[in-house]
Amino acid sequence: MIKAKRGFTLVELLVAIAIFAVLSALGWKVFDYLVKVKDRNQWHEQQLEGLQGAYQQILRDSIQIVPLTANINNDIQPALVLQNGRFNFSKTGVTDPLQQGIAPTERIEYQYRADEQKLYRLKYANLHQSGQDQPVSSVLLDNVSQFQINVLNPQELRNWPDSSIDLNDDQKKRKLPKGIKINLTVQDVQYEWIFSLLNTDFLKSDNKTTS
Repeated sequence: MIKAKRGFTLVELLVAIAIFAVLSALGWKVFDYLVKVKDRNQWHEQQLEGLQGAYQQILRDSIQIVPLTANINNDIQPALVLQNGRFNFSKTGVTDPLQQGIAPTERIEYQYRADEQKLYRLKYANLHQSGQDQPVSSVLLDNVSQFQINVLNPQELRNWPDSSIDLNDDQKKRKLPKGIKINLTVQDVQYEWIFSLLNTDFLKSDNKTTS
């Protein structure tokens, strides 16, 4: 006898289609989850890179802060100024390998703009300025919802020079605090960074010599 070939019934086809649909849906969910995890990890890596870059830049600046006043439009500014959220200072560390006459010192300012949620770094190429000089501006950090700088001497101060410094004395204008403390919030995460500044005890010996 010749047996007739038996095909799939409609029920079996529907069951197979249903199984494939379930497997496809589960596979898509897994794939979608993996893509989202990858994107989220990439975003966190970018945020971490931004934080690390800003931290390293501030660290380099703080190490290179020097007790030198700045002459801005014939107004002698202290070596470091922190007043009403304005923070700027004199720094060294500039190299001129091509001997182009680049000054070995700069004036740096950190400027926080709450409306943009950005922290900017402004660089003036010389300590002596006419008041019309335009700085080189760069974004130090994005997505900053809160930013505060205090100086440490060793007590925490919100303004520098403090009231004990005679600003009529150019030598006193060169005085630096012992460190700075930065509190900032990035993407709802709070950070506190503390940096030590150059030891300025030698200024005391200079004062004794000249007195």
